[in-house]
Amino acid sequence: MHPVCRTLGHAGRVRIWLAVLLSLATLTACSPSPEDIAACRKQFADQHQLLGKESNPGRKAFTPKMTARWDVLEAEFGRLGKSATGDDCPDRLKAMKAEIGELEAVLHKIDDYDVVRITQRAEAKLNRTAKKQGVTYATDYLLQTVLRTMQERGADAERTLAPLVARVDASKPGAERAAAMVALYNAAASDAAFADFNEAVETVEDYEFDEE
Repeated sequence: MHPVCRTLGHAGRVRIWLAVLLSLATLTACSPSPEDIAACRKQFADQHQLLGKESNPGRKAFTPKMTARWDVLEAEFGRLGKSATGDDCPDRLKAMKAEIGELEAVLHKIDDYDVVRITQRAEAKLNRTAKKQGVTYATDYLLQTVLRTMQERGADAERTLAPLVARVDASKPGAERAAAMVALYNAAASDAAFADFNEAVETVEDYEFDEE
């Protein structure tokens, strides 16, 4: 009986040690290597560098939530560029890139309805043209009328579109945000003030000064 017991006990201990060794081997095989960690961090760092070059496409006063989310994601890419583990690639990297890609597309598209920014761009272009041609437009009655139309109708359009812009800004990525963008697009397309504003903007940007 005793030899049998020792044999069984010995076999049990062998099985236990084999299980431990196999577990350790599995953990070692699944652990990210230093090379994997370095490669993962580089991907996060490269994305952070790219975002830094492009800069935040949002305007805080226009889309505060989406603009802030962009900043959070950009900072997270920077942090993970220094601290990511191999487990952060590819799933976390892929998810973050998808989110900021969608966010970037929406921020660029919604810029078409940012009356303040559009007005600033039109006025800046007009000033560059006037400076280049060495003219002043303070006494140009026609241009002053167009500028006034741009400002007044722009303010009207901004009031109409503001709730829809806020809806987009507060929406979740995906179907909810897409539906909010469609609602904004439809409202802008049927808004007379926004149409007048865009027409005035086009005139201002393409204005030709009379040669003196």
